[in-house]
Amino acid sequence: MVQLINCLARLLAGFTVLTVVVNVVILAPKISFVGENHYFFSEENHMHRSSRHHLAGNATRSQQARGNKPGSVKSTPSLLPDKDNPHQIPRLSFSEEEGRQYILDIFQEAGVSLTPEMESQLPTWQQVRDVVGDHPHILNLECCPAFREKVPPLERMLGASGMFNTGTNLVTHLLKQNCEIPERREKYGPHQSKESYGMRWQVPWGKHTPVKFRKDHSTKKASAINKEYILPIVTIRHPYSWFKSMCKNGYTAQWDHHKTGKDGLTRGCPNLKTGSQSVWNPVTVKYADNRDDHHLSLAHLWNDWYSYYLDQADFPFLVIRMEDLVFYPKETTKIVCECAGGKIRTDQENFSFVVDSAKADSPGHDKSTGIFAAWVKYSRPPPPRFGFSQSDYTAAKEALNDRLMGLMGYKHPPDIPNV
Repeated sequence: MVQLINCLARLLAGFTVLTVVVNVVILAPKISFVGENHYFFSEENHMHRSSRHHLAGNATRSQQARGNKPGSVKSTPSLLPDKDNPHQIPRLSFSEEEGRQYILDIFQEAGVSLTPEMESQLPTWQQVRDVVGDHPHILNLECCPAFREKVPPLERMLGASGMFNTGTNLVTHLLKQNCEIPERREKYGPHQSKESYGMRWQVPWGKHTPVKFRKDHSTKKASAINKEYILPIVTIRHPYSWFKSMCKNGYTAQWDHHKTGKDGLTRGCPNLKTGSQSVWNPVTVKYADNRDDHHLSLAHLWNDWYSYYLDQADFPFLVIRMEDLVFYPKETTKIVCECAGGKIRTDQENFSFVVDSAKADSPGHDKSTGIFAAWVKYSRPPPPRFGFSQSDYTAAKEALNDRLMGLMGYKHPPDIPNV
């Protein structure tokens, strides 16, 4: 109960970003952010300094130096704070050569054979650091003890939650393939469903359904589940990148715009403001049981959906970036798994990557991106204004929640420089 009270107190105080650097994660009493100029990922966070924590770790290459096999479940130590040494902070330090090998190791571990042409398309380590950062960002990790204290091991479950186009399928696949609650495996035995081991496809109220409807709605297959026993794993994506995907496929979000054409160009989208008076272009999203949610614009939808968690949730949850599921899947999965009291599976030698599109086996989704294409696509520096019109860029800077962007390490792309 003490853990839960402390967790809720932090939630009410405005949240803590926990930045995670690869492999061993240890809490520190005070944070010092690295002052790097990422293209559109920011290390700046608008929070009280006294409430910040920093998590850091070693890298896969250092594990190999100790004789551990790449991809082995033994090659990555515990990612939660070490109670015997809570303030030790190993730092990640890659040279360009080491970073290149780290990237190649991921594809080798994933079983992806790279041709020389494919290898030449992969980003450099510096590109990854500049565009994405050199570590995952995870919000609300300090509430993990509260979840473990409150929920009995045999009842613990994890489920994806997130807006459309933010990686909910990807995190679900990663967790189902790699994570389990050990007490549940001990009870149910081998060769059971992933749900038996605590890995659910989504939260009981539906992965895309706003958390404000949590108490009022349950999916058909989850009506008997105790919602207090599931840890929501909330996926988020850089808003400008998310705009691009929503312009291509907005699912049940409805607003006045032109869908992205076959040439990939976004003409008249996201169309945040409209008309000669430049008023916000409203968005309505339809959810199950005829529930609608209304927003001032697509940017406000991004703000609102996640603010429902930040401002209203009175229970533990994690927020993770889609980008980290692409570039740091092992590290992110392990942290999330251990948060709920889970362990990376020991009945398989290597970490199981999602090589093909995570949406491939999900009805109602368009063609998506596999691991190689995702690395190439999401490591590119964004063009000025992210390719949007000046009016949409200006409206996005006006509308987007700077606090939320700062919490997740995001920042606006650059404008076109004045000549």
